[in-house]
Amino acid sequence: MVEILDSTLREGEQTPYVNFMVDEKVEIARMLDRVGVEMIEAGDPSVSPNVFRAVKRIASLGLSAEIVAHSLATRSGIAKAAECGVARVVVFYPTSKIHLDAKMHKGEDEAVEWVCEHIRYARELGLKVRYTPEDASRTGFEFLVRACSAAIQAGADRISFADTLGALRPHETYERIRALREALPPCRIDLHCHNDYGLALANALEGIRAGADCIHTTVNGMGERAGIPDLAETILALHNLLGEEKYELTHLTELSSYLERVSGFFLAPNKPITGVNAFTHKSGVHTNGVLKDPRTYENFDPALIGRERRIVIDKYTGKRAVASRLAEYGVEVDAGELERIVEEIKRVGDERKLLHDADIVEVAERVTGRSIDIFPKELNAIVMIAVESHVYTGAVVRRLKNLKQVSNVYEITGDYDISAYVKVPNTWDLNNFIEELRAMPGVKLTDTRVVLKKHAENGG
Repeated sequence: MVEILDSTLREGEQTPYVNFMVDEKVEIARMLDRVGVEMIEAGDPSVSPNVFRAVKRIASLGLSAEIVAHSLATRSGIAKAAECGVARVVVFYPTSKIHLDAKMHKGEDEAVEWVCEHIRYARELGLKVRYTPEDASRTGFEFLVRACSAAIQAGADRISFADTLGALRPHETYERIRALREALPPCRIDLHCHNDYGLALANALEGIRAGADCIHTTVNGMGERAGIPDLAETILALHNLLGEEKYELTHLTELSSYLERVSGFFLAPNKPITGVNAFTHKSGVHTNGVLKDPRTYENFDPALIGRERRIVIDKYTGKRAVASRLAEYGVEVDAGELERIVEEIKRVGDERKLLHDADIVEVAERVTGRSIDIFPKELNAIVMIAVESHVYTGAVVRRLKNLKQVSNVYEITGDYDISAYVKVPNTWDLNNFIEELRAMPGVKLTDTRVVLKKHAENGG
């Protein structure tokens, strides 16, 4: 059965200009646990005091996921991992010739002995061990097998095959993992695939097909350079393509949005699964099909991950899409009117970069000659009012009802006492009204929200 290790808190935080606070890391770990990932790589405790604190707090949460601490092959790093109370430590050490020569200044025999010494030390501290041969994909295969076999004999029960530069193609990943699985003693094989050529998830899936056990992911595909496989994309691929239906899909959108907010790492609109355009349809052929049967142009129902499909109306649009959009606002048109509305939308769409719903309604008004009261022609606002504790709410309500700008007044519960619906010609008048309101006896605090769109009442 395939597993997922999510490394947002370690690999993800290595994204340029990303820095999580401790409380944010704890919340991310909780959210990942709700999704159901099997392992959470909480960070390298040696990096900084806050990373140490975060790893220790996450390890104490009692989550279902196994909590993993990352460490270079050093005794001090491994000891810090043990101090955090994690179940498992990663012993990280390169195996490729270029890394051993240029970075570590060690020969192959020295490297193997160094790795095994530190794995044995981790086991003495009671930690489970995953060994990650950095740059495994550019390591000579015979030496890779020797290093990993020695690590397993020293006490590691997992090996993470790291395609550190995303240098492999899918068929090469399959061949390499299949050969590695046959050559190694019994162990679990993880896949840490970088996305430098956009092949990370394809490589990971081929590695699973070849006999690997676990895919490393990050939320929104964050990480060094181009990152690693995106958690949501990986889970949906496993769910829909491989039948792995054990993860809670409805939490993925919320988790992706939270990471955007706390990281400042924003998604491209066309990103699969979580991008704003992932379930957005534009051309007439596509919108016609998806409105008749969503399966024509959607691999799965967006509701599966708590999302909705969107139909874009512009010069590419067709009659069915326009009729559907107008129907959302309770606007009915006959066949002739609809055809003329679509023609006018295409003409206007040639002249503008974007068409908004207000533009579509305006076109419908021109074609039909009817006034469609959806988007306020004047400036409408909802003003929330808190009343001084020594003043009767009813006294303020009576004053408000006498103001010509106020169309409706409600007494409400909560932080505010009154809600007033206000209609004014422009922002200048709204500002003057609010200033007048704040000066009214008994008014303690106001909060104003401008109305962008009105929707018909049921049956309206």
